[in-house]
Amino acid sequence: MTDDIQNWGIRKRLEATLRSRASQARTEYPLSYAQRPLVLLHRMNPDSASYNVGFTARFTGGFDSATFGSAVASLVGRHAALRTTFSGTDLQTVHGWLEPDVAELDARQWNQRQIEDAIRRAYLAPFDLSAGPLVRVRTYAVAPGEAVVLLAVHHVVCDFWSLGVMVAELEQLYLAEAERRPSQLPGGNVPYSDFVASQQELIQGEKGSRARAYWHAQLAGRLEPAEWPPCALGPDTDGGGSIVFPIAPELVDGVRALAKEEEATPYGVLLTVFQVLIGRYTGRHDVLVGSPFAGRTSPAMAECVGNFVNPVVLRADLSDAVAFREQLDRTRRTVIDALEHQDYPFELLVGELAPRRVDDRNPIFQTMFSYQKPSRYPALAGLYVADDGAAPVGWAGLTAVPFRLDQQDDQLELVLEVVHDGDRLVGLLKYRKSVFSAQAARQVAENYLALLRAALADPGRSVAELPMASDVTPGTSRRTATVRESAGAAPGSGTALRGIEQRITAIWRQVLGRERIGRDDNFFDLGGNSMLLVQVHEMLADETAGTPLKINELFRYPTVASLARRLGRTAAGAGPAPDRGRASSRRAQLAGGTARSARLRARERRQLDTDRGNDD
Repeated sequence: MTDDIQNWGIRKRLEATLRSRASQARTEYPLSYAQRPLVLLHRMNPDSASYNVGFTARFTGGFDSATFGSAVASLVGRHAALRTTFSGTDLQTVHGWLEPDVAELDARQWNQRQIEDAIRRAYLAPFDLSAGPLVRVRTYAVAPGEAVVLLAVHHVVCDFWSLGVMVAELEQLYLAEAERRPSQLPGGNVPYSDFVASQQELIQGEKGSRARAYWHAQLAGRLEPAEWPPCALGPDTDGGGSIVFPIAPELVDGVRALAKEEEATPYGVLLTVFQVLIGRYTGRHDVLVGSPFAGRTSPAMAECVGNFVNPVVLRADLSDAVAFREQLDRTRRTVIDALEHQDYPFELLVGELAPRRVDDRNPIFQTMFSYQKPSRYPALAGLYVADDGAAPVGWAGLTAVPFRLDQQDDQLELVLEVVHDGDRLVGLLKYRKSVFSAQAARQVAENYLALLRAALADPGRSVAELPMASDVTPGTSRRTATVRESAGAAPGSGTALRGIEQRITAIWRQVLGRERIGRDDNFFDLGGNSMLLVQVHEMLADETAGTPLKINELFRYPTVASLARRLGRTAAGAGPAPDRGRASSRRAQLAGGTARSARLRARERRQLDTDRGNDD
């Protein structure tokens, strides 16, 4: 026994030495298409927690915080994604070693509210993508051998599947640390960089060409953003909220029975009801709903931690008001086709389709439906949703008790997650507070359940006749098409405005690779996208040094004329002009790189048209 302890001590000292040496190693490789928008959104709002992925549980039966911290370190060592940082918009850096952010807090004298508030604050704390680490662990000791644990990771390096991998591996690593032995987990995990490389190969190959043609045909026509029923919003319209609601056992049985009868899946039944719901709320027959697909089509990636998720757009035609059974069959066929072409990156598709952007709303779809059934670690379902019906589970010889973490993200305007937990189905509705009040969101959940109940009771009934729990007035836009000029400093003289317009036009030409740009042309109609908008923002840095211009505002001022007026007001009220020397130097550096990038993009577009043919 003594020899085992000594050997374990030697092993841990050697491990610490190797990690210290590895901390100097750096490897760079490109971002995946799933990561690009997340890096951009972080740069737009670095204080946001919208893309923090959280897991909480109360561990009882002899929990040891130091052992858990060592297990987390071993987990980070196994997965390169958890040692990654993002300093720009094109590359990610994998560190040979990057210490996770782990801390233990004594909460033995805290009440339940204090514990919940502390966990909430730790969960909402923003990550620094450029410096890292992107893994945060907090253990709140509440009694001897008992603690509430928070595991938070940024979505840029983690998805829901990855969370299951992490919790499952942490169990094995915790046991190994507690028993002072090596874990039995297999080594040699496939790195996330392999997925990035395979994604590029797919896009450039025949399979990618077929997928591109499919999605361009599927999403042809106008892609107008959703318009929601007006409601009285609460005083707090920042961020998002969430509602957990159980789906009654008789409805769960009905979903499974109808799915079997129609050779569909529970996912298809629940999705079809959601599409009908969105049609009712928006007053539209052409319904666009996003749905996250796992993106792990290669078995080699099953145990890799990273962000593989690719949202696909599932389009439903409700115009002929067919029976629910027929609408379900349409959904079934749409999902099968989407699965066949799921690997084509949504971010790339948005750039190709170039839908007209409205403010900072998500392009193409503003609602999402997901069906969470964790296959890697099934017990994650109950721990994730942590509602009253979720049961404790065994974990590394301990007991993991569900602990509710209200993940109030506002990534989209309305998201419905249905979590499959054993024999149960639980709904988790997430909403943006600037669009729905808490009361309106509860009404959405009630209407969804009413539609589901009616569809299961009579699948032969027209989707237009399925009753809801309460009537709603179909959506009307509460957004103005033009930006109101704020009161305050005048936008400056005509000569000054023309000068600002000329500088903006010059920047757009370099970024977009276009010569002809009118003062009323829309940036996104000219082929601009979110990533290019970051370059515009950086090149405008010297124009806005006095009163910084946020990237979000560039969505609100998408023309040369409107942006010039915005900058003119800044210049008029900012006093003496700042020293432009350093900013101009930075702009010159960016201009050179941007001009080269624009030429390369134009050349790539011509090459793609030559290789694939023009299938737009």
